Amino acid sequence: MIICLRKYLSFFILAVIFTYCSIQNSFAQEIDFGSYSSAYSVTLSEVNIGENLDFGLLVQNEGLVSVPIADSKVLSILGVKYLDVIVDITADDYLLLNGNLSCSTDPSCRIPYTLQASYANNGSNTFSEAVNFTVVSNVASAQFPIKRRTSGPPSPPPTPVYEGYNPNLFQETAYLYIYGSLNVGNVTAGSYTSDIMVTISYD
Repeated sequence: MIICLRKYLSFFILAVIFTYCSIQNSFAQEIDFGSYSSAYSVTLSEVNIGENLDFGLLVQNEGLVSVPIADSKVLSILGVKYLDVIVDITADDYLLLNGNLSCSTDPSCRIPYTLQASYANNGSNTFSEAVNFTVVSNVASAQFPIKRRTSGPPSPPPTPVYEGYNPNLFQETAYLYIYGSLNVGNVTAGSYTSDIMVTISYD
């Protein structure tokens, strides 16, 4: 029996900027450029605006169904290219029939979802060069510079904010790819939805 099951994930996007400062007893002088991060902005946006991670029409008891990275939900991170960002992606374990929370404990109206995610920080939206997140229990975390650093000797220290500072001269875009798989069992026909939360911050 074929049942129309349209399953998709929607996204909540949260961009966070914070400053981390530590105090150490030391005789050496040190400049922590990370402490300037509160003066910089970071923007998380949808590349394929309005599109959800959509698994399309599926068949009851179809089993494992995957959306590959080529069909992923794509987000962009615009920020200062020489600063690291910390990205946390958290997905619900199940897609629920009509988003009904009472289905979270009912196997007949929930579908298990397995999160997969990758990022590309080479300056272009190229998933073939993306780096995979490590995902544990549908939580993915990674720290990386917005623009991948080339090999060789370390770069000069980043430019701190100064009077007349133009952030556009130092901005670059990294890309996130969110995809994954469903395990479709003997579930009730209908529309199944769930949420993914993406949080970014400067290190």
